Amino acid sequence: MKTKQKPWNFKYAVCTIDDCDKEHIANGLCQMHYTRNRRHGNPLTKARGHKGKGSTYKMILVKGHPNANSKGIISEHRLVMSEHLGRPLLTNENVHHINGNRKDNRIENLELWSEMQPSGQRIEDKVEYALEILRLYAPEKLGA
Repeated sequence: MKTKQKPWNFKYAVCTIDDCDKEHIANGLCQMHYTRNRRHGNPLTKARGHKGKGSTYKMILVKGHPNANSKGIISEHRLVMSEHLGRPLLTNENVHHINGNRKDNRIENLELWSEMQPSGQRIEDKVEYALEILRLYAPEKLGA
């Protein structure tokens, strides 16, 4: 019975990604992480959503970001909006893609939406509505 020999330049026994103990295949990565890196340029990128409709979000590794999950991963569109606002997104805030293309994460294509009552309105619309209510019921609170 012939045994598989390790190449002379063998450096890694397992994948170098944290919490992954699969066998190293190439470039310090297991087959899954190597494929993700080759396809998406990031070994931590995961396809999200229904695969048939191309509704995947690009995931980014940003350890320590307040909106990232426990592994330090955040959706790129949420990261772009957070950086644009200069603050982390609140739990009731969503980022909406104006043209519907979830891979188009330019700030010009993103809108901040709020899930506060009522669900899913643009912040601009809510501010205008709040001003209208103040003009009608409490003009003294406007200060002008």
